[in-house]
Amino acid sequence: MESEGPSLTVPPGFLHHSAVQQFDARIIGNRPVAESWRELTLSWEAEEPSPGQFLTFRPSASSAPLLRRPLAFAGHSGDSGGRVSVIYQVRGEATRLLAGLEAGAALDVLGPLGRGFPLPSSDEVPLIAGGGIGLGPLLFLDARLRAAGRSPALVLGFRTAAAIPELELPGGTALCTDDGSAGFRGTPVDWISRNAPAGPARLYGCGPLPMLAALAGLAAERGWRASLSAEQWMACGVGACMGCALPRSDGGGYLRACADGPVFEAGDIDWRLRP
Repeated sequence: MESEGPSLTVPPGFLHHSAVQQFDARIIGNRPVAESWRELTLSWEAEEPSPGQFLTFRPSASSAPLLRRPLAFAGHSGDSGGRVSVIYQVRGEATRLLAGLEAGAALDVLGPLGRGFPLPSSDEVPLIAGGGIGLGPLLFLDARLRAAGRSPALVLGFRTAAAIPELELPGGTALCTDDGSAGFRGTPVDWISRNAPAGPARLYGCGPLPMLAALAGLAAERGWRASLSAEQWMACGVGACMGCALPRSDGGGYLRACADGPVFEAGDIDWRLRP
């Protein structure tokens, strides 16, 4: 997910008719939480984001790197003029520059962007599954549901115990590892398949496409509604291009992760295919 710098072409009226703002956010904290992973905390002047939405940022005042980078919200303080957090992986030039910024530095941000997760109905048990690149928005969703009096099941998957970030996870979080070095041996999909309630449920997920495809298949098998957040490369972040397109399940073209998503109902996308 990425979006261009000063020369970005934004759809007419986009910023004027939406809650999106561009401003310099102050870095409050930027700490490591696992190998190559960090938690960034920023001051936030724009409208309160929803779980599943994202921001884009410019890592430096220079023209390199050219494109803005996206970061999914991992939390919001809930007060006016508050703060937001994101969890990001250091894996390229932009995130290396970001990792080098300290508290007090200013960061050019644009947000909130995208469509977030819908709420479950009163009779649906919320099941939240993901990990790795999908960790942040799922922690945000879990916190928002708990604040609303719901009791979601949060299932997070990692390759090994060493990859589990040093974060304060909600009580009762089910941890899964591929090698069995911590928690349940297997994936979040495996865990839910064995432990899901018999009654109505709503499945939420965020992560790589193969995992989303497996979650969509599980939801279809169980007759659940499912809302899945796609982690896609983005060229503009505001719907002005098709750099983040995903194929529609009905064969009728493509949907844009940045503007039509990044959260989609599972049946809207053919998760097995890449454009």
